[in-house]
Amino acid sequence: MTYAVLTLGCKLNQADSAAVAGRLGGASRAVAVKDADLVILNTCTVTHKADRDARHLIRTVRRQNPQALVAVMGCAARRDAGTFRSMPEVDAVLDCSDALETFLATHALENELGAHGTHPCFGDRTRALLKVQEGCNFPCAYCIVPSVRGPSRSVTPDLVMDDFTALLEAGYREIVLTGINTGEYGKDLGLPGGLPALLEHLLHVPGPYRIRLNSIEPRAVTSGLIALLRTEPRLCRHLQIPLQSGSDRVLANMRRNYRAGFYKDLIGELAETIPAIGLGADVLVGFPTESNEDFDATLSLLAQSPLAFLHAFSYSSRPGTEAGGLPVLPPKIVAGRAARVRAMAQEKKETFIRSLRGIPLEALTLVGEDGRGRALTDNFLDVTLPELLPPNRFVRLLLAVPSAGRLTGSVVTRPE
Repeated sequence: MTYAVLTLGCKLNQADSAAVAGRLGGASRAVAVKDADLVILNTCTVTHKADRDARHLIRTVRRQNPQALVAVMGCAARRDAGTFRSMPEVDAVLDCSDALETFLATHALENELGAHGTHPCFGDRTRALLKVQEGCNFPCAYCIVPSVRGPSRSVTPDLVMDDFTALLEAGYREIVLTGINTGEYGKDLGLPGGLPALLEHLLHVPGPYRIRLNSIEPRAVTSGLIALLRTEPRLCRHLQIPLQSGSDRVLANMRRNYRAGFYKDLIGELAETIPAIGLGADVLVGFPTESNEDFDATLSLLAQSPLAFLHAFSYSSRPGTEAGGLPVLPPKIVAGRAARVRAMAQEKKETFIRSLRGIPLEALTLVGEDGRGRALTDNFLDVTLPELLPPNRFVRLLLAVPSAGRLTGSVVTRPE
């Protein structure tokens, strides 16, 4: 029995898909969609486009492989199971936590696939996602995630450590801690110290590896976390901290728990105290109450900030959210605002790269292509190398001036 797992959406979805892939037999049984006996699609529902993309992909899968068993899981399947059950292309909707096991048993697959290892399976042996938290308690007015993922729930430290050491033993050298709201780690368990304490626990494990944090909310970037980022070389100097808006009025309407001044001060402190840190932000444009002045406030904050990476996305009305009943802005206005943020994103990244000229950067080699090497720096720059190097090795490199849209660099310290 062969399988294919397709994933839409966030890194937590990718982690969930990797866990399913491990359950289904790992890399030895993963094949292209057209050759698979079983295809599982892990869906996203954060926008109406994500819902549409899921339905389109299901139809594409069925055209490519009419004989396969096709199952749907993930956020869209939990939010709107009926729509997927009504699709003739779908054989099963896995809309709850134990639905995969039920599906395997129903189709008599548990004996063939169930004996395999349960460790997550990723595409290569360089970077792995480690799920440490699930769900969210924050009442953001635009967000459907709490209703489909549930309240915040932490994986116990012992289980996190077991998974962490298993991934290291499997050969992964970068472990990305992921969750819906990773910064809330431990609060539901009553654990003192939260995320920084978990990191310190993991970093006691010896060996050549590094840990990267996934997206983390502004108020979760505590003094303890900043101290670790400043002093621990195995913790990547990279944070993606959602901004959403630079307008206090819009942040209040969004039910965000910080204001623009707090965010600006936080980003400034991080850039000042942690040299060469790569800072990113998510920016939500076109929220129903966003005026021209509100958007200008966002652009102003972004322009003055040391942010290196910007992810702009347009507001999508989600039924069941507080903002779902508000009249939306004209699509042309929203698209224009998103385009301006994306243009600024390119400028900010180029400025960040220029600031790093002549500074040796720690990097992990990835799988190269076309005779060239590839490496990911700890501050999240994907760098092309002039020569092909074995993947999964730590190197130090210097950046060159980007050309033809490609960031290149040269290795100054080679792997042993």
